[in-house]
Amino acid sequence: MKRTLVLSATLACLVACSTPYRTPVLDANPATLPAFSGVASLLRPERALDILLVHGMCTQDESWARTSVAQLVAGLGGDAAQVALSASPVGDTGIVLYKQSLPLAGGSVNINAILWSPLTRPLKAELCYDQSNKSGGCPADQAAINYPYERAALNRSLKDKLLDDCLADAVIYQGKAREAINQRMQAAILQAVGATSGVARAPEGGQTPPEPVPLVLITDSLGSKVTFDAIFRLAETPGVSTAALQVFNRIPLIFMRANQLPLLRLAEMDLDGGMAPPGPGDFPADPIQALVERSRMQGFGKPTDVPTVVAFTDPNDLLSYTLARSPFGARATYPIIDVVVSNAPTYLGLLELPTTAHTNYPRNTTVQRMIACGEPALEGCGN
Repeated sequence: MKRTLVLSATLACLVACSTPYRTPVLDANPATLPAFSGVASLLRPERALDILLVHGMCTQDESWARTSVAQLVAGLGGDAAQVALSASPVGDTGIVLYKQSLPLAGGSVNINAILWSPLTRPLKAELCYDQSNKSGGCPADQAAINYPYERAALNRSLKDKLLDDCLADAVIYQGKAREAINQRMQAAILQAVGATSGVARAPEGGQTPPEPVPLVLITDSLGSKVTFDAIFRLAETPGVSTAALQVFNRIPLIFMRANQLPLLRLAEMDLDGGMAPPGPGDFPADPIQALVERSRMQGFGKPTDVPTVVAFTDPNDLLSYTLARSPFGARATYPIIDVVVSNAPTYLGLLELPTTAHTNYPRNTTVQRMIACGEPALEGCGN
């Protein structure tokens, strides 16, 4: 009898659970875009490919960099066991850069992963008193104090993780600490890709200079805004503005997982919905569009040399937004492709665990494959 009940409960769960976007749905602006390339399409035997990874909200550590790089290398058909990142502190900023150059079948890659999470960890410790299950960033005195009130299990998980540890990062970034975070990210980006790294130099004899080395960006949630705000500010800074625009012009592909640009854009708008051009010290509502316009104005590349943005979104992710059909995307002059994908099952048609929906993009094998191989997948990619 007991065995029958267990079997019945299991079958009921299987029937009641569904993964609506196990097969992703693509949407695009312009709508004629049929597909997108992956990292593998940019590999060349004669030169290395630069890749930059930036994490988003929620406390991260070295394991994020190690896991992210290993997943990408495996997706490109490499041996994840060869991943052995070296850690390089970015001056006294508190940011750590993890990097490695790896040979792959199609060509070598120079991978850099920026860990900026240590910047906000001390501020998020202010919320440790509110956590039922204390996070690793809580100081000993706060970790020893139990939360005295009863919370439902799901609400407890959401408050501890999604709000106190994750959303807190966005609040911090949009507040007084934003300028300091931005300045430190500028230093990290320059150290990661180099002020002159990948910039074509004319060889002697007046020959045509080589093509710049492509740079692929893979960013998560808040990391997209943090990264492009920093590149935008670099493009405004005398002495490095040219190098910053040269770096931006090297970017053919931007992969955003759980992007929050439409939400964060609200912080750059007037109450009447206006978006005046940013003044000195301001940030643009769309830093990618601002960089496209500045690059064109300065004469970098051809007018068609703009990055393609591929945004992965789980509709059940409370902290992620699609781009192609948004007012944000309507103003963009660069191609946008939304990939709507499920990160976990939906239970009874009522709920996908919000923490899983937001944090499982890096572990989603479909997302991994599409970043590495594109859609449709490049023939032989990952083998």
